[in-house]
Amino acid sequence: MPTITRENGQPVTDAGERDAIIHALRLTVARGTPPPSAALDVVLAERRIDEYQSRTILADAEPVIGGLYAGSDVIALFPDTPELDTLEALFRRPHRHSDSEVRYILAGEGIFGFVLPDGEQVEVTVSAGDLIGVPARAEHWFRLSPLRKVVAVRLFGENPNWQAEFTDTRVRIG
Repeated sequence: MPTITRENGQPVTDAGERDAIIHALRLTVARGTPPPSAALDVVLAERRIDEYQSRTILADAEPVIGGLYAGSDVIALFPDTPELDTLEALFRRPHRHSDSEVRYILAGEGIFGFVLPDGEQVEVTVSAGDLIGVPARAEHWFRLSPLRKVVAVRLFGENPNWQAEFTDTRVRIG
């Protein structure tokens, strides 16, 4: 299961409290074992991804992610990814999408940030095997963990372009 950290830096260890936060944010979370994928192994070894590997990884993940989404792709970020700092700066800006955002983490880890209804900010760390669904219009942001590596399937509903609508929220956590 993803781990949740409060704005004061304290991890949420109580299952009931964790579930209440997930419910308040209207998140979908699940945990499983990523299916074996020779293409993923190549991506992790070469620290880059091409279109063929992306399609193969998606096919390998099909038993887990199903076919209920209008679109999907695979994102692979590594410390030496060109323009990584620019990409991460964009992801770190609080924003919303008109469509839901679903990520299935295949390798590495990342951190989603959210604002609870009472204004407190929390971070949800996802790692290999975690699936997180962020509902449409939910304000959030994303950053890489200190590992600076994540490979994830991105699933899209009705709007595969999922344009970000940036907000003015100041991130006080992380």
